[in-house]
Amino acid sequence: MTPIFKLEANGVDVTKSINLNSSKISFRDEAGTVSDDISLTIEGSFKKPSYEDELKLWIGTKERGLFYCGLFLVQSSVNKDDMSIDIRATATDFSKSLKRKRNLSYERVSIKNIVEQVASRHELKVACDFDDLHLFHLEQTSESDLHFLKRMSSDYNALFSIKNETVIFKKKIKDSKKSVDLPRYKMLKNEQTSISIENVNKTLYASCKAIWRDTKQNTQKSVTVGSDEPMKIIKDSFENEADAKIKAEATLQKANAGTKNGTISSYGFELYAGGVLELQGTAQDDGEYNIISVSHTLDSSGWNMSMEIEN
Repeated sequence: MTPIFKLEANGVDVTKSINLNSSKISFRDEAGTVSDDISLTIEGSFKKPSYEDELKLWIGTKERGLFYCGLFLVQSSVNKDDMSIDIRATATDFSKSLKRKRNLSYERVSIKNIVEQVASRHELKVACDFDDLHLFHLEQTSESDLHFLKRMSSDYNALFSIKNETVIFKKKIKDSKKSVDLPRYKMLKNEQTSISIENVNKTLYASCKAIWRDTKQNTQKSVTVGSDEPMKIIKDSFENEADAKIKAEATLQKANAGTKNGTISSYGFELYAGGVLELQGTAQDDGEYNIISVSHTLDSSGWNMSMEIEN
């Protein structure tokens, strides 16, 4: 495969002015709320960009074409002896307005509707599959939209990120297995891949009990998902039994995740953090893994990639 790229600076295609044989392009893709970033080391006569100049990056191969990495804002650019420039840029979607604290109440709405309301405030699109989960009441008190969505994603075990002007809020688990609605990839171990998988010694829970105080009836209530021991117990001010059950299910899912984690290095191909990797051809570690982060690098040696995964 022959690696290629495309780079636009403030809407102008500057690809031809960059010699990949003497330059380096790196793109780091994160599944969570850490902002994605790119770094460029460019040799030759390339105009130094200014702070918050817009950069758009595509990478790929001649044989399979390009895939879009995103829109980034320049954070720093440093000349090195007038021979090269180091440029660092971060994804644009984590704007100041997302970090502004708000006080809001959401009544009798689905989780998807809440995500849509937040996204509309920042003119972002939505990719969400939580339309079947409804909440009686939810408070956002002196809390930024970014932190609010992050808290919700933890409560309901959702994949949450903001990429390419889209709020992504999707279920990690559906029907007791990794969601088929997440991006999915297959990788067969061969001589071009380096795989390191660690088994994590942790308790696997068979059930989870949620306990709360019903202030109207002045009684303690509980609901259990799953059966048998060991049991994980959580206590909170749940709105009702349905809310407690939903959060107990999410807690059980999270508690039993991450029994394996590791890193993979290979040749580059189109792959995004937040997806599911089906690993094949290993001695003991075949299976499905969540892709936590991916780093792509293009330079004179080709297109290489490393990723962090966990099951």
